[in-house]
Amino acid sequence: MESFRHLMTFFLVLVTCSFFCLGKAIDCGGKDVSNTITVHPNGKEAFTTIQDAINSVKSNNDKWVKIYIKAGLYTERPQIPIEKPCIILQGEGNQNTIVSFSAHNGTSDSATFTSSPPNVIVTGITFKNLYSNSPALAARIYGDKSFIYNCSFIGYQDTLFDANGRHYIKDCYIEGEIDFIFGNARSYYENCEIKAAGRNPNLPGFVTAQGRSSSDDPGGFVFEGGSIKGNGKVNLGRAWRPYSRVIFHKTYFDSIITPQGWVAWSASGNENKVTYAEVECEGPGAYSSKRVSWIKKLSSSDLEEFSFQSFINYDGWFDTLPTIF
Repeated sequence: MESFRHLMTFFLVLVTCSFFCLGKAIDCGGKDVSNTITVHPNGKEAFTTIQDAINSVKSNNDKWVKIYIKAGLYTERPQIPIEKPCIILQGEGNQNTIVSFSAHNGTSDSATFTSSPPNVIVTGITFKNLYSNSPALAARIYGDKSFIYNCSFIGYQDTLFDANGRHYIKDCYIEGEIDFIFGNARSYYENCEIKAAGRNPNLPGFVTAQGRSSSDDPGGFVFEGGSIKGNGKVNLGRAWRPYSRVIFHKTYFDSIITPQGWVAWSASGNENKVTYAEVECEGPGAYSSKRVSWIKKLSSSDLEEFSFQSFINYDGWFDTLPTIF
């Protein structure tokens, strides 16, 4: 992952610049969906692949377009390009609509699903990367104001690249073993089920590798509720960059959590710059007396900074999304 840093910094700058070119005030026409496109794997609709349906959406789209994806297995790598915001991908449930691939060309080119633009909603879909011997992404999310609901992300190493922007990830299932939720996004995970694969019982894995790089970097991962279960042993996170920030609030920890809980990694020697906190968590893996000494103790006022409203919805973007559920 270290050799990957410079490439991803360049890409994130490119995505940010492209976003400003598209216009900061994209609102996708409010709560209305202007058009619905249907995908069926057996040719019963106009499109048989998700990518063809995405390609049919005009560039610089400024109205919500829903792509309804029928139940089935889709062996493809759909990508929503930066110039196509305001897209909704809606499957028929994460047990029924499955997108699966096994690319393994490194973290920069292995994702089963990629979403680059702002204003994207994804719901009711499972994304899998079946490769299990090196970094291989199930999904990467770059765009600001992305809402991911009732989806599953299944992989081994670097399952979900939560790259950049504000993301609300709710009622999702995320499975992996090494750094399987990583990136520099400003994301709020609510009621998500996290499973450690535990394929190597002698080598503890890592749930998160958050990449906040400075004290004024807005990035961070907040986990509200949900659970961490699985097999083997797993650390809650390690610092991909020196100001890494991860907060767990009222999360259930199974006994698979290592006693120390966290690893400094890139913040070694500067652990005071890292913000790792566990607040009101429960379960046999919570509140170990052997936790690292530099874990943060957050007050009620500190926690308010990491509430849904304060952390990602301070401008009310989520309140303007169409009601499709």
